[in-house]
Amino acid sequence: MPRQQPELCSLAAVGQGLALLILILVCAEAAEARTRSAEAAHWSALQPQPVPIASTPLPAQSIPPLTTDSPRIEAPATPLTPGISAPPLPSPGETLMPKAAAGMVLNREIEQLQKTASPASGYGSSNASAQAAWLLGLIYLHGTGVRIDQPLALQWFERAARKGREPWAFAGLAWCAIDGCGTAANPATATQSISRLRAAHPARADFLAWLQAARLKPLQLNTASAGASPAAPERQLLERAAAAGDIQANIELGIQAFASKQTSQAVTYFRRVAARSSVAAENLRIVQSRGQASEAAAPSAHPGSAQFALDMARMYHRGQGVPANYAEALRFYRLAEQRGSSEAHKMIELIFSRPMPNGSFDPGWMQQLARVDLSHATPQIASSVTALQLQREPTPLFDLLPAVWQKRQQAIAP
Repeated sequence: MPRQQPELCSLAAVGQGLALLILILVCAEAAEARTRSAEAAHWSALQPQPVPIASTPLPAQSIPPLTTDSPRIEAPATPLTPGISAPPLPSPGETLMPKAAAGMVLNREIEQLQKTASPASGYGSSNASAQAAWLLGLIYLHGTGVRIDQPLALQWFERAARKGREPWAFAGLAWCAIDGCGTAANPATATQSISRLRAAHPARADFLAWLQAARLKPLQLNTASAGASPAAPERQLLERAAAAGDIQANIELGIQAFASKQTSQAVTYFRRVAARSSVAAENLRIVQSRGQASEAAAPSAHPGSAQFALDMARMYHRGQGVPANYAEALRFYRLAEQRGSSEAHKMIELIFSRPMPNGSFDPGWMQQLARVDLSHATPQIASSVTALQLQREPTPLFDLLPAVWQKRQQAIAP
């Protein structure tokens, strides 16, 4: 029994230690719980609490009834931003379109002409088909909206003339027989076609007959005064056609008159047809301006003075109002030098500063000296003299092409 008492005491001591440990743990847990609770309360106090919003329904009579009328919005009288202005649309007479679009329009019109010219009844079987074929011949002859194709033009002329319903087609056949149109010229066919044309269009027939004679026998211009010698038969054809108002004949006679220094006659010929031909109008302008230049260049000094001789020398040297003539210019330079002109003396020295091997003057050097002005202490270059050249129509049939197609050719040509 005495041995069991110490064991019981030790057991009791152990039990007390365990109870104390448990008590300590419980107290620590309680303290930690209180700390967490305090922190949670702290953070919950910092967060905003939702406040309930109470809404009171409006009375029904305070809501305006629905209407179908909307308030009108008026635009400000003055734009708030700068406006964008567009160029005005072209007038009907001056339609503008890109080159590609213009080409498409022409292609459609040519296709329509080809359809009209090729009816089921045959080429030239109606007036409309013959006229369409004639126009197609002119289009291919001059390259209006298409490539120039003379053989195809001849083919359309033949189709237009097949039934004789379009007399102008014989003008196309005559020109192709004279010029060839891609083949050899055929004078016999030209004569036959001109004869067929004469019944309806005698003036153009006369011109084409003159043109054929000129091709077979080159024309020699008559530089004598009008009426000095009887006109050749070919010349009579040309004058008769011009008197009847033929455009080509008047242009040709105007060119010949101008080449023969018959300026007033050239003006008369070009003026007759200037309203119907832009080429004749331009030739008229050139001839008139050349005539005014000739009057301005005419010497005004006394014929026996040195200045008169010098002015004459310049006229022949530069070709002002007269054809350039270097020999005549040199003769007047010498005359002016003899009369005491220092300017003429300087020019003669320059002329012979580059002589030809045979001792005569050099024409090429004379041409360069024509622009030298020696009236100043230091020689200067005078204004150049423009060589004026008169023009003919592209072909003897160009004026027969409708004006709208002539303009299209100029607008589309590259």
